[in-house]
Amino acid sequence: MTTAAEAGGTALAPSVATDTTLPRFAVPTEIRDWGSRNAVATRRPLRAVLMLIETACWYGAFIAVGEFVGTWWGWILAWVGLVACMMRIDAIHHEGVHRSLFRNRFGNDVVATVTGALEGFHAPVYRCFHLAHHALTRRSGDPSDPEDFYDEMITRPMRVGPVTLPAHGSYILGNLLGGLTFAMQLSAAAISTMIGRPPAYVRTASLDRYVRRWGLVPFVLWTALVVGAIATDSSKELLLWWLVPMGLFLAGPYTFFALSEHYGAAADAPMIVSTGSVETNAVYRWITLDGNYHLAHHVFPNASWWWLRPADDVLRPHTELHYSGYLSFHRQVWRDMKDPARKSEHP
Repeated sequence: MTTAAEAGGTALAPSVATDTTLPRFAVPTEIRDWGSRNAVATRRPLRAVLMLIETACWYGAFIAVGEFVGTWWGWILAWVGLVACMMRIDAIHHEGVHRSLFRNRFGNDVVATVTGALEGFHAPVYRCFHLAHHALTRRSGDPSDPEDFYDEMITRPMRVGPVTLPAHGSYILGNLLGGLTFAMQLSAAAISTMIGRPPAYVRTASLDRYVRRWGLVPFVLWTALVVGAIATDSSKELLLWWLVPMGLFLAGPYTFFALSEHYGAAADAPMIVSTGSVETNAVYRWITLDGNYHLAHHVFPNASWWWLRPADDVLRPHTELHYSGYLSFHRQVWRDMKDPARKSEHP
C-alpha cells in the first residue's frame, strides 16, 4: 500500500467500502482538492430519473422498429440499437453499483440490481467484485485485483483442453466469450457466497451481508421473465427483445470496450498511472455516460457521470495511458501480441 508520505505529499482517496481492510490509493492533493471544490459527488435525482426514462423509451423504440418492419433485416437493425441500449444499461448498472444516481442507498441498489440482471449480470456479486477492483487496481499478492483477467488472459496464449491458442486466438476468443463467461462466473460466485463459500473479493462483512440481502433478486427476476414469457406464449418476444441483444452485447462489445481500462499498466504502481482513458465521439460518450474517462472514474469513484469529462481534463497531465480511440487502441493491442515487448511502452 502506498502511504501519503511515500507518494510525496498526496492524499488518500476515499475507501470503497465502509469496513474494508483493502488498500487505498494516493492521488495528488490538487486533484483531490479540485474534486472537493466542484462537489463532484453531488447527486441530481431528477437528472438520473430523466436519464432512466430516456433509456427505457429508447429501448422501446428499437423494439417497435423490429416489430414494425417484421423481417430478419429489420430485427438486425433493431438489435444494433438494442445492443447500444445494453451498453447504456451497463453504464447505469455501474452508476448504481457506486451509488452515484440517488442520495439514498436503496434506490441505487434497486437500479443496480435490476439493470445488472437485464444485462445478464448478478449485480450484488458484481458490486463486490468491482469495489475490490477499485481498491486493488493492478495490485498483486493476496488479496489481488480480481479484474486483471482482461489483459492478463486474452492477450496471451491460452490452453483450451488439448489445444493451445496463440495470443491472437486468445484475443478473438476472449472478446467473443469474455462477457458471457464473466456473467456465468458471477452467478456461480453468488451461489457460493450464499452457501458460505464466498470468493476472495467478498471478504468484508458488509459485502457478504450485501450479497446475502440481495443475492436472490437477480435469480427471481430471470425466473419471472422466463416463466412469464412461457405462460403468456411470449417466448419469441423474450428472445427477440431481450435474450438476443443481451447475448450480442456480452459476446463482443463488453470486453472490447473494457480492455483499454488498465491495459499495459505496471503492477503495484500508483493507481493514477495504472488506469487508462480513451478519446471517442459524442455518441459513444452519450450512450455510456462518459464511461471512456476511466481514470477520472477511478480517482473519483463516487462522482456523478457528468463530472468525468471535466475531471479527465484535469487529470490528463498525470497519465500517459490515454488513447486516441478504441479502434486505434485495439490495433496497438494486435501489434503488441506480435511483439510483447511493445506492451510496456506507453501509448
